[in-house]
Parts: sequence; C-alpha cells; structure tokens
Amino acid sequence: MAVKLTNPITRFRDWNIFGAVKRPADTRTVDELNQAIGLWAKTNPEVKAFLPHLKDINPKHLGLVADTIELSNRKSMLPTDINMKGMTGEGKSLLGVLLGIFSRASKENPNALDFTQEVINNTDSITSKYFLWQTTGGVLENKKVAEHFKAAKPLVELFAKETLNPPNPISFENQGNFMFLIRNVINEYADPKKVSLVKEVFEKLNNKGFFSVWDFVSSNAPLAKIQDNLETLSEAADLSAKNGRLLDAGEYLTKNTNLY
Repeated sequence: MAVKLTNPITRFRDWNIFGAVKRPADTRTVDELNQAIGLWAKTNPEVKAFLPHLKDINPKHLGLVADTIELSNRKSMLPTDINMKGMTGEGKSLLGVLLGIFSRASKENPNALDFTQEVINNTDSITSKYFLWQTTGGVLENKKVAEHFKAAKPLVELFAKETLNPPNPISFENQGNFMFLIRNVINEYADPKKVSLVKEVFEKLNNKGFFSVWDFVSSNAPLAKIQDNLETLSEAADLSAKNGRLLDAGEYLTKNTNLY
C-alpha cells in the first residue's frame, strides 16, 4: 500500500547554489509525484485546473511537472528572481502557461520536455526559471526541432559550465549567454547531425582554440568531410597552440581540404 503524503517530496533545497549544478537523480515514484501535484493543487487554482490533464502526461515527465511547480513556489530576494506566479498576457501565470504546454508537448514533442528536464538537472534554480520563461513562445511545441532537442540534450551540461561559471546573482547576463548557445542548436536552420557533434568538438579542441557553434551547425559542409577533419582536430589545435595561435575550429572542420 502506497504511503499517503502530507507534504510534497521536493528536490530544490538551497537558494545559495548558483551556476552549473548537478542535481541528484529524481527517485520519486509515479504515485509520489501524482500525490505531490495533488497537494500543490490544494493551494493553487491553476494546478487544480491542470489535474484533469495529468492523464495526458507521459509518466516520465511527471517529475518535470512537479519540479516546475516547486520552482514556482520558491522565491528569492535576488534581483534576478522570476515570479512564475505573475500574470502574463495570456491571462495565466507563467506556471499556468507552462502546464498547458507540458500537457500538449508530452505526447506531441516529448524530446523538448526531456531537454527541459536536462536543463533543470544541470542548472541553478534561477537559470531553470529563465529557461522556462524563454521557451513559452512556441519553442517547446515546435515539432520541426524535435530531433534538435534530442541531439542537443548532451550539450546542456557543457553549455552550463561554459556560461554560468562564475555565477552572477545580480543580472541575467550569464543566463542570456546560456540561452544564446541553446538557441544556436535548437534552431530549424541548424543541422541536428552537426549538433550531435558539438560536444566532441569542444572536447577535442580542449580550450586551445575558439569555436562558433552557430557557424558550425548551420554550415553547408558535408557531414563526411567534417567527420574526417574531426579526427585531426586535436592535433591541429595542439600545433596552432605551439605556434602561438588559436585554432578556429569551425573553419578547420568545415573548410580544411588537406585530406582531399
């Protein structure tokens, strides 16, 4: 027999953590998540109105729903805090808008919600709120970038480490930089196959050069050529560094013709 909860089991405990974080795995059961959402519904009319739509949510996305509701209930005195219960132009709070998106996207664009959970699992609470706020304009429901979301999921932790450290708790500059990289790869004009190579490029470049993500993922260079050049990227970066120069990784990968 399932234990009846009197309070939701929560995941976010410390507002003093900023930047790229690694949250522990969500171990809550489906029953515990349903109970948590039901308990929050007692104090929030928008969550209560959402309860009939729980049947539309894939069980693997219930943790995202619970996390989002929990984030909306956490407040900070920092100037960068985002009030997720504040009303939007749609006549709903940001939380209410997101719950509506989740109920549709869970079935229609599940990769987008998997990606969103990855953001929450690898960023501080303010960055997670910022991402949720920035993706309410149809981004999470855009089926044209479904494969982009899947290809870009492994990049979330990398982009967080690249942009959120050192943390800046008094402005959204870091969050803006994080979203800039996200928008480069979650874009209809990007090639998802090239998006899937971005992490390997960063690893092989190893801070010995520079890399324009957008120029790379939107390039017309044949994938086979890029993959061949990727094999020698580390050596080329090392050689450039020894000669006192930084390698332009995107230029090398998309335009190097030494192998042809």
